[in-house]
Amino acid sequence: MEPARTALGHRPEVDEIRLEDLPSIGLKRRDFLPEIVLGLGRDKRCRGACGVNDSGGGRAATEPAPMNSSSPLAALRSICRRRFLVIFSAEMRPVAVGSTPVTSVFNSARKNDNLLSHRLWSIVKQSQLPDRVNTIQDLNELDKFEKDLPSALDGIRPIAPKLGDPRPASVRENGGAWVPVVGSSDLQSTTRHYLAVKVEGDHELCTCWPDDTDEDIAPLDTQVQEESASWSRSWGRAERDKVKAAEEMWVLSTTGDPGADGVWALYTFFDLTNEEEAAAGPGGSIDLHAKFMERYEEAARIVNQVARQAARYFDEELPQWFKREIERRREILTNRAGVTQTLKFSNEWVVPAPQLASSTTVGATNQADVQPEAEASGVDAVVRVNMRARLAPASFEDVQRVIRVWADALERYPAAYRDLGEDRISDLLAATLNATLPGANREVYSREGKSDIFIKADSIAEGTGPAKVFICENKRASADKVVQEAVDPQLFGYLTVHDTAAVLLLLLEQQGFDKAVKARLRALRKVVGYQSEKLGPSGWPIFKYVHEGKHVELCVATVHIPKKRKRRASTSVNPPRGK
Repeated sequence: MEPARTALGHRPEVDEIRLEDLPSIGLKRRDFLPEIVLGLGRDKRCRGACGVNDSGGGRAATEPAPMNSSSPLAALRSICRRRFLVIFSAEMRPVAVGSTPVTSVFNSARKNDNLLSHRLWSIVKQSQLPDRVNTIQDLNELDKFEKDLPSALDGIRPIAPKLGDPRPASVRENGGAWVPVVGSSDLQSTTRHYLAVKVEGDHELCTCWPDDTDEDIAPLDTQVQEESASWSRSWGRAERDKVKAAEEMWVLSTTGDPGADGVWALYTFFDLTNEEEAAAGPGGSIDLHAKFMERYEEAARIVNQVARQAARYFDEELPQWFKREIERRREILTNRAGVTQTLKFSNEWVVPAPQLASSTTVGATNQADVQPEAEASGVDAVVRVNMRARLAPASFEDVQRVIRVWADALERYPAAYRDLGEDRISDLLAATLNATLPGANREVYSREGKSDIFIKADSIAEGTGPAKVFICENKRASADKVVQEAVDPQLFGYLTVHDTAAVLLLLLEQQGFDKAVKARLRALRKVVGYQSEKLGPSGWPIFKYVHEGKHVELCVATVHIPKKRKRRASTSVNPPRGK
């Protein structure tokens, strides 16, 4: 079976319009020959078979016609907007073998537009392995990632392609390129003889050009493309067919055999005149078998280079790249752990575990407060007590004191923090808060969102539900609007209980620290719902807000931290060659 027929190979930008559809776009059939391929692409030159009756008989238009309202070519050009426009008659519509369009391979277009190194990196990116290594927050997790990496890479590694056995495919009478008649200016048709070569392994890699090879290889249409540069600007059909045949010397498609939809093959062809067919028979002067084997060896060289580059990439380049990324991540996490070590507290700074100060809902009766939910089915009853949970004042004071000590350490070691984002600083603060809890058997201070730390009631006392009784926001206070929006709508959007304790940690980069603090506090007093303020145990002010009947005590913690440094380009984080 022959491969699918296309005019320009596999081009995702191709639009297809049938000849009989021309009247629907305001054009007349008589303006065109039966098959038209207009190359109105980036090279501004028509490379396909073109037969446009434009300003005279059915001449071949090798350059875009002048833009005028009477030109069919100009009308088509305005429709396709300088993209490729392919027009087929009804009987010339492309038919995809095995419902798969063909793809030209091993040519100059593949070398220019589809490099193998790009494809290999795309496979790795789709696996999300590079993203994972840069989001690991724990050294033990990083060690596990490094241990599991070889098997993970094996799981995404494509099977190297190789060429299998060849076979005759099909014969298409008068379906080949038009060639000159010897001794005449006339053209004659040829018969196209297809041969198929089975592809084993990952067939998609055959559509890529190997760009990191250990031997010099050139696209198989190089000679014709170089030769065409010296041709006249007005190509005839023979010249166009010659270039097209060189570009599509090898194409990739499924075989279309019954029950073998997943079998892929490379197709090549020989175009023979009647006289050449006679000479290619038994005992003739043309040895097609030898010509095919020469062409097969050329294709095999390219496929072998594809296989070698893919193997070298997954065996050497990719493991080395991940090794550098893992070591870079390990250095970051080790330094971060060192920062956390500087925040160790002596015994007098070890604070008790947070406690809830709860009271039953006002006006509730005993019957309403205690509600058994299980029916008499032998299952233990689950009793939910309707409570107004809030963080105990003493616990809130402890949290403020711990954050004060942590903030003082941050200001003493600014170089360790200046390049960290809000989320990374919140990670360190949450780790510090959890580390100060004696005997805690769960993560009381949990992280959500970009820079938010919470205490949920059920992390302190079981059965109280997941209501947030403490909220900590971390913001680089670059402007008044930033700090105001941190309260409303962000902080207010978290409120789920009647009384909430909160800390707004403002990281101030300004040199005039005191002046900046006063400006940010003034901005917070303008937030709708502001009631009053007092000085807290940590020396920071506590603002009181009421929002939709819910009360918030907000400790405004202000910390000076130098501006983040501009990142320098680093080759250590670049992907393996080719991206």
